[in-house]
Amino acid sequence: MRRFLLILALPLLGAAEPQPVDEGKAILTERNALIDKITSGQDFERSVARFIELRKRFDALSVEQKLSTANTQDHRRAARERFFKSLRSLDYRVGEQCPLTADPANRPSGDGFRTFRGEYGKIVAKQIVKIPARSAFDDDLSVETFQVAAQSGTFSFGAKEMKTHNGKPFTGNVGDAVFVCYASVSSHGSGSYLPPEFRDKVLGSGFVTRIKGPARIVSKAKWNPLHLLGRSTLRRVAEDGHWPIADGVPVLSRLYVEKDLGSGRFEIRLDEPNSYGHPLQHSFLLDVPSGLRGHELVGPGEWVWVIMSRPVIDKQLRKLILTADDIESTYVEPIEESK
Repeated sequence: MRRFLLILALPLLGAAEPQPVDEGKAILTERNALIDKITSGQDFERSVARFIELRKRFDALSVEQKLSTANTQDHRRAARERFFKSLRSLDYRVGEQCPLTADPANRPSGDGFRTFRGEYGKIVAKQIVKIPARSAFDDDLSVETFQVAAQSGTFSFGAKEMKTHNGKPFTGNVGDAVFVCYASVSSHGSGSYLPPEFRDKVLGSGFVTRIKGPARIVSKAKWNPLHLLGRSTLRRVAEDGHWPIADGVPVLSRLYVEKDLGSGRFEIRLDEPNSYGHPLQHSFLLDVPSGLRGHELVGPGEWVWVIMSRPVIDKQLRKLILTADDIESTYVEPIEESK
């Protein structure tokens, strides 16, 4: 009867077999040898005792594997949440829409006409304007108006038109650091609700967000990099192998790190964010010198701002390779507005 029960239990040991693990493979090999001994009656008692030991250890391995799988799933879930949270950040909005310039008076080659421009500045003047109600049924409207001394000049705007990067009403005070992203600048006439001294160089569509300090770009004059918005330029190079930028011009981009290839080389994802979780289609390789400040920020699942140079088109790998010169985790840190 004991032998019969043991033989019935043997398939359970095989059914619990985990994914290939060195120790698990060794257990299964020994199990097969024990089965032969037990069924033939050879050294029966000792073989049964050893079988029970193996079963206990194998069960423990199975539990470890399940915990490992759960941890992996938790890690993937956290990585996914971090990825999509980043898509709502000011850094992401700037990286996609608002070309940065270290020195507006000395723009790098290739920085021609852009729909939007992004600049760091400070609020230097503020006035609250009352706009008369349209009818007796309505109240007068109070609107905050501002002047900002930015990198390329002094601009004005009203909070009625300019919101924050996430669509909230803008408010601020003199001395606040701000990031402005604007599509146009114009002068207003006498019909404007803005104070007369605020009607020159008025910002059009775009956004204004209070930030914790100067945008990182102001400290990058050493490189004066060409800011590549989004992924389109680098993706074209990844597809056709033609580098379109003048020799010696560093480029700046906000990158998503897909994979650590070892020895300081990383694969950078160039697919659009809506492809996250799908197989990689477009990428390039980034070499990060081990002694470079900020090299520890670069890792799978991380977004980083990188100034890059020395483009190489590797025909054997069929890859664009760039070398990192400067790395930051963020270029613009917003001050969270109260809800």
